Formats: sequence, structure tokens, C-alpha cells
Amino acid sequence: MTHTQLTLDEVLEHLKNRPETTHTYRVPVGLIAALPLTEAPGMRVLDEAETQELAHYLGTPASSLKGPLKVLDSRCSECSRRITFLDFAKTAVDLGFHPKDGLRDVLTGKGGEWITIRGRDGGRPVNCAQCGNDVPRLRMNGSYSEYSSSSYAYA
Repeated sequence: MTHTQLTLDEVLEHLKNRPETTHTYRVPVGLIAALPLTEAPGMRVLDEAETQELAHYLGTPASSLKGPLKVLDSRCSECSRRITFLDFAKTAVDLGFHPKDGLRDVLTGKGGEWITIRGRDGGRPVNCAQCGNDVPRLRMNGSYSEYSSSSYAYA
């Protein structure tokens, strides 16, 4: 993660002209809501049980998560688990991209707002939280997010 904040114009430029590598950046509070990322076709809001599952993993009450939590609707090809925010969070921790307490701080809003911008390297992997299967990388056309909350987006 980079603690240097990107402005709205810088984020939009990165989304238009993808950087070489995928990278996570801090952004000013309110910027995530200003981006046209979360209304993409195929996005769904996590249900109460899925939100509770993520909260349990992060060690925080579900009510503390800054929703709505949204993901691109898909399933694991191995076990048919419906992919949720937990799959992305667990993969990020397991592969060393982010510490669990850091994810908890971001998803509760205590850590500010952040965006991961997918680079030309193909982005970050995601593994099924149930069976560990590598889920084919989820892709939206354009600048849309594959998963997001009110304090974080992956785009």
C-alpha cells in the first residue's frame, strides 16, 4: 500500500491508462463515492450472512463494516461457492498483499479510503475461501470495480 494520496484526476487517469503493475493507493475521504465504480452490471450487494462471515474473519462486528459491500457476481468453478468479499480479503492476507488488521481498518473506515488499481500485469488473484481453488480473475469492462465498499474499491 502507498500512503501517498491520489487525487480524483489521478485516479481517473490511472483507470483510463492502466499502470504497469497493480497497486493500492490511499485516496481522500469521499473519493470512492465520487467514482463511477460500483453501479456496474453484474455487481451484487453481500447479504447479511456473507457480511457476518467477513466480519468474523476480520474480528469485528458486522455493523462496523462500511457497506454496502459489493462484489461481481460469480461462483467458484470447483465447489460452486458464491464469491464474496471474504474470498478477496482472505486471498490478500494469505498471499501477503495486506495484513488482516489493515484490511479491518480500511473496511471499517478507521484506516481512511483506499483504491487498488488493476495494472496491465493482470491484477490480483482470488482464491475460493472454501476450497482454495484459484478463481478465474474477474474482470469488468472499463473502469468498474470487481469488489467495493464505501471505503475501498478494486478497479
